Amino acid sequence: MAALTLKVASALLVSTMGGATGASVYRHTWDTVADLMGMHGQGGSALPSSIEFAANHYRMITTAAPCVRNSSTTIEDGTLATARALKASNPATLVGMYWRTDFVGEIATCSNFTAELAATGTTLFLRDDNGQLVLEHGHSMMWDYTNKAGAALFARALVNVVNQTLDDGTAPVLDYLFLDGPDWQPLPNISTARNARLGAAKMAFFEDLQNQFDALPGGHRNCILNGVDDVVTAERFSPTGVSGVMVDHWTILQFLLTGEPMDTDMCNVAPPDICGHFNLTAMDALITLVRSQVLSNMTMQIKGWVGPTISQPGKWPPQMHTPTPGAERRQAMADHFNSELALFLLVAEDHMWWLYSWFWGFDSFVPGEPDSDVPSSFFPQAKCALGKPKGPPTREAGTWTYTREYEHASVFVDLTNRTACRVNFSGNC
Repeated sequence: MAALTLKVASALLVSTMGGATGASVYRHTWDTVADLMGMHGQGGSALPSSIEFAANHYRMITTAAPCVRNSSTTIEDGTLATARALKASNPATLVGMYWRTDFVGEIATCSNFTAELAATGTTLFLRDDNGQLVLEHGHSMMWDYTNKAGAALFARALVNVVNQTLDDGTAPVLDYLFLDGPDWQPLPNISTARNARLGAAKMAFFEDLQNQFDALPGGHRNCILNGVDDVVTAERFSPTGVSGVMVDHWTILQFLLTGEPMDTDMCNVAPPDICGHFNLTAMDALITLVRSQVLSNMTMQIKGWVGPTISQPGKWPPQMHTPTPGAERRQAMADHFNSELALFLLVAEDHMWWLYSWFWGFDSFVPGEPDSDVPSSFFPQAKCALGKPKGPPTREAGTWTYTREYEHASVFVDLTNRTACRVNFSGNC
C-alpha cells in the first residue's frame, strides 16, 4: 500500500450535550474535507498498514471483528484489539463498534456473553402470540425487549465492551456503539397492542443504555442508532436521549423512489419517475430532515453512496452497468467523489460526519488491499481547505437547485442532474 500523508485534525468532543441526557455530541473541525470524513468498516483483514492508514485518514471509524462461531477470539476481544491499534496510531480517532439489535446475532454466536445466553435456552427470545419463535430474515431469533432478563443480559454485554479502557486506565477504547436494526417494525401473528409494547420497550432499552454509558468513568460514549430516514424514525429515536444516529439511506435512489430499501431486484417506479433519478420531493424532505431541530443536537453519521446507487451493496439501475469490484469500483469512487461530497456539504454541520463508500468492509476504505474500493491515491480533494459554512443552504425558487457557501468552497446541487452537483474549491487544494 502506498504511503499517503493526510493527518486529520482533532474533533471537538467535550461538554456539548445531546438528546435528553448528558450524552456528548462528537463535533468535527472544518479545516479540510478530511476532517468531516468517517468510515464504517466491518471484518476484513485489518492489517497493521490498513489500521495505520484508516486512523490517519478518517476521523470517525466504526468497526467490528469477524463473528466466527467457536473461535478462540470473541467479537468483542477482536474489535477491542483493532480499536486499540487505531488509537495507538492516532489517539484522536473516534472508534466505535457495530452491533445488531433486532435479531440475536453476535451475542448468540461469538461474544463473551454467548455462554451466558446459551444457558437460558430460548427463554429470552421473542415469540409470537401463538408461542412460536419469531425469526428475522427467516433464520435468526429476535430479542424480546419486554423480557427484562433478556434486555438486562444484552445491556450488560454492551456496557461491558464500552467500559474497557486503554493502558492508561482512564480513556475508553471505544467512543461509541453503532446499533443496527434499532427501529421496531410490526410483526405478523403479534397483536397491534403487543407490537406497540415491544416497540416502546425497545426505545426504553436504548434510553437506559445511553444513561448507563453516561454513568461510566473515563469519558463519553455514544449510542448511535442506524436507520433515520424519515420524520417518523427521527421522532421515534430522538426522545430516547441517545447521542447519535445514522442516516443510512441518504441518496439511495431505491429508498427515495419506493420507500422499500430492501427491494434489491428492480426499481418499482412508474412514469414519470425513472429508475436512477431522485424522487425530488422525497430527497428535498430528507435534506430538510437532517437539518431539523429534532436531530440538531446529536452526533450524525451520513452514509455517502457512490453515484446512482439504488440498493445495497452498491447496485446501480438495471439500465446502467454496475461497476464491478476492483478497478471499476475504484474509478467510480474517484469519479463521483466531488458530486457526492456536494450533496453532503449542502447540509453539513459540525455534528455531521460523511461516510463515503460502496458498502461496509474495512479493507474497502483503504487503498492497496486486494478488496479495496478506494483509488490508490485516495481522494486528492480530501486535503482541500474547506472552512466553516457561511450560512445555511439556499434553494432557488421554482427549481430543484441549491447552493451553499463555505469559507474556501462553493457548493451547487441539482436534484434533477446528479452528476452536475459539484464543489468548487477556492483555497489550498
